[in-house]
Amino acid sequence: SLQKNPRNLPTIVEIAASDTNFTYLVAAVQFAGLVDALNGNRQLTVFAPVNQAFLDLAAALNIPIEELLSEPYRELVTSVLLYHVSPGRKLSQNVVKSGRVNTLLEQFAFTRIENGSPQIGNNTTGYANIVAVDVLASNGVIHVLDKVIVPVLP
Repeated sequence: SLQKNPRNLPTIVEIAASDTNFTYLVAAVQFAGLVDALNGNRQLTVFAPVNQAFLDLAAALNIPIEELLSEPYRELVTSVLLYHVSPGRKLSQNVVKSGRVNTLLEQFAFTRIENGSPQIGNNTTGYANIVAVDVLASNGVIHVLDKVIVPVLP
């Protein structure tokens, strides 16, 4: 089966690029120059926010979505994206059980169950619901979020 041979599967970027729910995520990954990192052989776990999550983030910052992916916000967008990627292939069971996930930003994201739903984020900037889990890719796994999780920025 495909699950036993991940090499037959598309990469994380290919899966995201072929799904209309992830238009803004893919645009943000391209803007931040992270395509190669998410397309390589290194196994990664990506917490992928849907389009509405990026629209909500732009609204919270009081800017249009197009402006979010522009030069003044490059550092913010890059930090936010790195906070959504964890080294290694972590299936949902382990993500929630562990209580925290290390990220490529080198800042932990914390996991919990709230009202029966698994969530990830932190107490400072809030949590997202993990709305779909274990989308397998050749180079890792995707879990889908309904909100962009924001790291604690200096």
